[in-house]
Amino acid sequence: MNPHVSVVLCVRNEEKYIGSCIKSILSQTYEDFEVIIIDDKSNDHTQAIVEKFDDKRIRYFRNDGWCGIPRSRNRGLKHAKGEYVFFTDGDCEVPNNWIEEGLKSLKSQGCVGVEGRIYYVSEDHKATLSDGIIENINGGQFTTGNVAYERRVVKAAGGFDERLKRLSDRDIALRIMKYGQICFNAKMIVYHPQVIQTPRGLIETASRARNRVYLFKRFRDTKGMLWRIVYPHNLAKALFPPLILISLLFRRVKSANDFSLMPYTYICAVKERLQLWETCARERVFLI
Repeated sequence: MNPHVSVVLCVRNEEKYIGSCIKSILSQTYEDFEVIIIDDKSNDHTQAIVEKFDDKRIRYFRNDGWCGIPRSRNRGLKHAKGEYVFFTDGDCEVPNNWIEEGLKSLKSQGCVGVEGRIYYVSEDHKATLSDGIIENINGGQFTTGNVAYERRVVKAAGGFDERLKRLSDRDIALRIMKYGQICFNAKMIVYHPQVIQTPRGLIETASRARNRVYLFKRFRDTKGMLWRIVYPHNLAKALFPPLILISLLFRRVKSANDFSLMPYTYICAVKERLQLWETCARERVFLI
């Protein structure tokens, strides 16, 4: 018989976290599930760590070449057998009632999807400037770090858009909402480890602006906007660089990593705006 739930993990070079991630999933109070692991051609010890687990619920697949997150998630969906598909990331940990809480919402609230809370490190962690914060406290983010859907609606929506390097999880959520409601369960929790942002990593986040244009054009999605101003705080930094120093007032600069990252926040803000306006011109969308 097929499992009732499929948990899909897309991983790449997660040797530091994948063991604890899998352990947390296997310790669930709800037991009728499988774990689909799509390894996007890791070049560390991720595969060896996964293969040490002697559990028939784990199904491991390795991409022949680097495919990226959206394509890897679609591959995971093709292998999934469950009626419901739960997503999290290979560097995260989940409490033992994670699946149970997600199913409660899916079955009792009449929704086709449910998102839960993502805590960055812990409930009381105080992030600084160099923290690469991945968090979802009150819902509305729809990140695949902590979300579950009926498998049929994911298939009906066409799966993840493989053209989107960023925000593909939000894109599919907005398409899925044509088939029903995505509810929020504050007790469905995932913990994400601390990520120290590098200058290169920070600058690469500027590319998200392009996909904000696509989401606005497709769905009139205004997440992260004030009227038609995309990421207004970043626009302010690009136009008036001394605003970067505001981080000092809010005690977000405490370490050498924080101080070294400050100049790059300006570079990121400028690059983000240039990519935004170039995409707007090409797509004939008016955003600032």
